Amino acid sequence: MNFCLFIIDIQNGFITPNTSHIPQRVKSLLEQNIFEHVIFTRFINTPNSPYIKYLNWQNLTSPFEQKIVNTIEPFAQVVFDKTIYTACNTETLNFINKNNIQKVFICGLDTDSCVLKTAIDFFENNINPYILKYYSASTGGDKIHQAGLLVLSQMIGVNNIVTEPLDRQNLNKYLQLV
Repeated sequence: MNFCLFIIDIQNGFITPNTSHIPQRVKSLLEQNIFEHVIFTRFINTPNSPYIKYLNWQNLTSPFEQKIVNTIEPFAQVVFDKTIYTACNTETLNFINKNNIQKVFICGLDTDSCVLKTAIDFFENNINPYILKYYSASTGGDKIHQAGLLVLSQMIGVNNIVTEPLDRQNLNKYLQLV
């Protein structure tokens, strides 16, 4: 069975005191080299986006904010840009189908928005998503992160929330689940 790691939006513009621990954690996961396929996403906020238009949220408009964090950027061989919450789009679905991927391990920022929306969209496309709690966070803080996890546990199943740090042994446990 093929599987992949999806790293959502770990970019300069999303690094805050609430998320600053995530790049190093993700780097330690990547250094284990346990995923054949690693996909990064990069959020680009455009001038006419609903985030600017309806939320008056001006972040992630500059190249510096949009850049993947230096700590993990050398691992970013496959990067898909997106302008909305979800990373589940034609481009990523084509990649997943081409590589016969059935399980997606998702981590990144923000648990309550882009991670959540991506996981639910993969689920609805019959791709089994696992959320890597230890490698995810929310700019809004731990309460918002926990709220995202709570909603995800209802939407994709509590067994699809991976709470411990991942290594090859833990990964194999999830790969053996139907």
